[in-house]
Amino acid sequence: MTVRSLGAICATALAVALFGTCIGVVAIRALGMGTAVVAGASMEPTITDGSLLIVEPIAPSLIARGDIIAFDQSGRLTTRRVIAVDAANVAEPMFTTKADANAVPDPEPAYFPGSVALYRASIPQLGYVVAYMQAYWRLVLLVIAAALFLACATTPVLANARAQALIRPRTPAFATVAVDSEEVWTNHMGWLRKATF
Repeated sequence: MTVRSLGAICATALAVALFGTCIGVVAIRALGMGTAVVAGASMEPTITDGSLLIVEPIAPSLIARGDIIAFDQSGRLTTRRVIAVDAANVAEPMFTTKADANAVPDPEPAYFPGSVALYRASIPQLGYVVAYMQAYWRLVLLVIAAALFLACATTPVLANARAQALIRPRTPAFATVAVDSEEVWTNHMGWLRKATF
């Protein structure tokens, strides 16, 4: 395996990974779900730092004890487990939350007018990649870069195959010919006579 072919394989793998990540994030959003990046270890071991959370916006009245929710707290996304629900006001219940890594619950109960994000799944370490790609222009540039990587990886292979087909001499097909040896000798002698006179 040459260095060039190894580079082409790596470029193709990178392009496919970037393109797959972009498609995955778009598909999650198309299903009405959202993504969030975990920045901190407060929910470990359940959710690790740098994970990509897949969350679904739902009405607060549907949240139950034990659910993991993500919400805005002072301008920062916070992920917590619900340990108690005070449903005295059914329209806007109050939640007691706690981080899995903390020994005590959060000091103040939380309530959410409108909707709250319910945790559905997490993909470890993918949050770092998505955090980099979250800006729209970066996402567009990465999709273009993935397409260029794919084009660059496949073009030399295709061009090399075409060039080899043009340069490579065609080998004649072997053929068996029956020749009369008397006729060959006569032709040879005739050629010699002409050449000497």
